[in-house]
Amino acid sequence: MSRKYVTAYYLDAKDGRPANEAPLRHGPVTPSENLEISVVDRRESTPVIVGSIPSSETLAPGMTLIEKTDHDNRVAAVEGWKIDNELRELEKRRKTMVISRFQALAILRQYGKREAAEQIMADPATNALTVDAWNYATEFRRLSPTIMSLAPALGLTDEQLDQMFEEGAQIEA
Repeated sequence: MSRKYVTAYYLDAKDGRPANEAPLRHGPVTPSENLEISVVDRRESTPVIVGSIPSSETLAPGMTLIEKTDHDNRVAAVEGWKIDNELRELEKRRKTMVISRFQALAILRQYGKREAAEQIMADPATNALTVDAWNYATEFRRLSPTIMSLAPALGLTDEQLDQMFEEGAQIEA
């Protein structure tokens, strides 16, 4: 079945007005039962639906016909924004990850990495500031220089480190 590509706005469930014309006071509904939604672009104050409808269907209120290339570009832009947003959120979360010295030592032991960490700290080639931080810090932050230099030396990925911080934060003395 052939399809045509559209942008659309949600409609008010009771009065049928598109969201770009009036607030949705009775909840949102899609402008067509046959609307196949590719993405909803929520970057604007009024979300825009990007999708397609059967070629035989007439455009409902709030719908605008677009070219397939415009459809594909809009979908790609929203998907790219979602990925960028997820990365920004991950970075924000990582900035708040903090565990105590005890929790750090405990989680390293649970993952079988504590002895390796101690060996790295005992190595004369290890940066003196890193060794001091290891020996005297009362807490460790996920994005601290000490953690960022120790993790690769222990063979830990960013994802493993995130998991260790999340699990470590749950450990109680």
